[in-house]
Amino acid sequence: MTDFFRELRYAARLLGKQPGFTAVAALTLALGIGANTAIFSVVNAVLLRPLPYAAQEQLVSLGSYDTRAGANAVFDSISYPNFEDWRAQNQVFSGLAAYVGSPSTLTDGQEAIHLQGLATSHNLFNILGVQPLLGRTFLPKEDEPGNHVAILSYELWQTRFGGDHGVLNQTINLNGIPHQVVGVMPAHFTFPLESNSPEFWTTIAELRQRVGADPAMTEERSNSFLKCVGRVKPGVTLSQAQANLDQIMSALSRQYPDSDAHDGVRAVPLLQAMVGEVRPALIMLLATAACVLLVACVNVANLLLARSVARQKEISIRTALGAGRGDIVRQLLTESVLLGLVGGIIGLLFSVWGVESLSRLLPGGIPRAAEISPDVLVLLFTAAISILVGCLAGLMPAWRASHPNLAGSLNDSSRGSSESGHGVRLRGILVVVEIALALVLLSGAGLLGRSFLRLRQASPGFNPKGVMTARFTLPDSRYGKSQQAAEFVRQLMERVKQLPGVSSAAVAWWIPLSGSDISFDVNVEERPLPEAQRETSQANAVTPDYFKTLGMPIIQGRGFTDRDTADSPKVVVVNEAFVRQFFPGEDPIGKRITPGGAIEGKPPVREIVGVVGDAKLIKLTNSAKPQVYCPHQQFAIQGATLLVRTNISPQSILPSLHSIIADLDKDVPLYRPRLLEEYVASTVAQPRFNALLVGLFSAVALLLAAAGIFGVLSYSVTQRTQEIGIRLALGAQRGHVLRLIVGQGMKLVALGVAAGLLLTFGLNRLLSGLLYGISATDLSTLFLVSVVLAMVAFLACWLPARRASGIDPMTALREG
Repeated sequence: MTDFFRELRYAARLLGKQPGFTAVAALTLALGIGANTAIFSVVNAVLLRPLPYAAQEQLVSLGSYDTRAGANAVFDSISYPNFEDWRAQNQVFSGLAAYVGSPSTLTDGQEAIHLQGLATSHNLFNILGVQPLLGRTFLPKEDEPGNHVAILSYELWQTRFGGDHGVLNQTINLNGIPHQVVGVMPAHFTFPLESNSPEFWTTIAELRQRVGADPAMTEERSNSFLKCVGRVKPGVTLSQAQANLDQIMSALSRQYPDSDAHDGVRAVPLLQAMVGEVRPALIMLLATAACVLLVACVNVANLLLARSVARQKEISIRTALGAGRGDIVRQLLTESVLLGLVGGIIGLLFSVWGVESLSRLLPGGIPRAAEISPDVLVLLFTAAISILVGCLAGLMPAWRASHPNLAGSLNDSSRGSSESGHGVRLRGILVVVEIALALVLLSGAGLLGRSFLRLRQASPGFNPKGVMTARFTLPDSRYGKSQQAAEFVRQLMERVKQLPGVSSAAVAWWIPLSGSDISFDVNVEERPLPEAQRETSQANAVTPDYFKTLGMPIIQGRGFTDRDTADSPKVVVVNEAFVRQFFPGEDPIGKRITPGGAIEGKPPVREIVGVVGDAKLIKLTNSAKPQVYCPHQQFAIQGATLLVRTNISPQSILPSLHSIIADLDKDVPLYRPRLLEEYVASTVAQPRFNALLVGLFSAVALLLAAAGIFGVLSYSVTQRTQEIGIRLALGAQRGHVLRLIVGQGMKLVALGVAAGLLLTFGLNRLLSGLLYGISATDLSTLFLVSVVLAMVAFLACWLPARRASGIDPMTALREG
């Protein structure tokens, strides 16, 4: 330890005597370390930080999938009957819980407030291993119909009820139904981990309640609307759990062929299920930041190699006095590691600013984004990569310096230190590596950038400009029947369309690109199929002016009119993708289909009266799917979205909309007002973030690579001053010297570009899942970024070459 501290003090003194070198090297490393620390802070918060639940490694998420889809199978919702069978028949879980989003309106006689809620089976909190701050969790009997109980989030308890402990056993009205408050959860608890976290929890009792003669939605095995979380028993592996579930589902598919013939079940770790969609992008960004750090390491290694040449005499003296190679290597590595730690401290400061910027740039919907902040793991990561980059940057220069030429270095007649041919080649190789890595990053940035531009140019199939949207939910207590909900919407439409500046308005179950959809099985009357063999289609119920409001063209037939009421013949409008799938090469007008799903009776047979253009309803990157539109008057439900197209500022009509809703029913709040353009923008937020960040990192790598070329050639010019002076004295033209130096640098650039292209073709395929409308090996993009890199590199070569061509021969010969 005494030797270590002595070498550390010596290294600190040496670096302090060369402030210019120390500053350049430390800042170079700080750029790479800061970028990695900032990205790792995001990765740590979203992907690595433990879930706030007991023994999270035992928690899994269960979902169904279509066995016919193969590798394209989607992790999907489950039905309540299947959930009950899994819970009763499994031998591997200590508990399973089902849940579904259940937004509600809280009313107190004066004000109506929309709340985000979750309906769950009674044992959810026991499975998660959490206890309430006040009161209790749900009891098993409270899953049965007729029970109305609620647990409040800590935040709702504080903001709405003032943190009053007397809230327990009080009655609150949710959707017009009295609920007894039985508990309050601890601060910061939430489940699931979503951007719109629940403000309260209820049981699934209300979902199990029958409405009239219709069965409850929990009684329909083909109605998949629930999510499921489970805790495996201690000692049970995920593969064992999956095998048990496969066995159960295989038996169910034989027992219920009409609904389960093609259903499979999949169990994945809960954390993976919650963050699975953002994981590839974050891993890609972390890998990109690592490339920037590697470029910075190579750059500093080149600086240290040049510095070691100037220290040959010092090292030779130490060797002559008895220092071994290990001593020399250890001392030089101590200096480079100290340099890395200085860079790490500066990089940590950079990362604080970087994390703040990333938090503002992050697209919405990333789970646990609010938790992004440095913690012990982030600090350990920064310290580890600081030491690692110090070792990587200093190892090769230290090894080279530990083999000094004693005779040459200690010769008094020697005018200075010079670098061997092997050292020159080594520095050239490092420049080639920098260029190659910079090209990989530039090509990734180019591909992501062009993909983003194409995504921005992609038509969603509707015109979002000038359309304001807002949600409303009608209380079940007064709008439990479809006719009651339909009448409310009819009155709403009459009044909204009379507002100044409103050109059209509509109501729909859900709107394009909002992240929500409803799908039904479709049966064609002329070629009926068993339920399990039917294809599915997205479904929506809309008012007559829906297509006009969104600017969706009617391709064939007609749209809906005010005459399409609950008492008129049942009709539908389908999109072009529906026609391609269900009626290829046929005229669909007049065809009769039965979309699954019904209100107050069995699903009616509906006649196709029109075909509308395709619209992207989930993501811009997805191809249009089959869609069925029903008249809202024939299929009204309590929750819906209002869409208003205006020829004035859309935000200016919000007060009027709130006023109209309040006049119709003061217990119906209008919530989540948002421009339709914002929904469209949200679908490109992640690609924009990816392209922006990778572009920034690639620009840093490009500058570092250019600095590396400039440094190598500048040092080469310094070393060859006498040679260049002799050439000029013997009649060489200055243009010849310029071409000589530039040619030396551009050879390295050409090798680096060639190596980078090979790496790019091998690695860019990893970007395929993040690209839209462009190949991962798009030749035009690769050519363009290669030209940009070559131009920047040429400038870096030309500057030292210009200095070399201006050398005074007589001065160079005298110095030689």
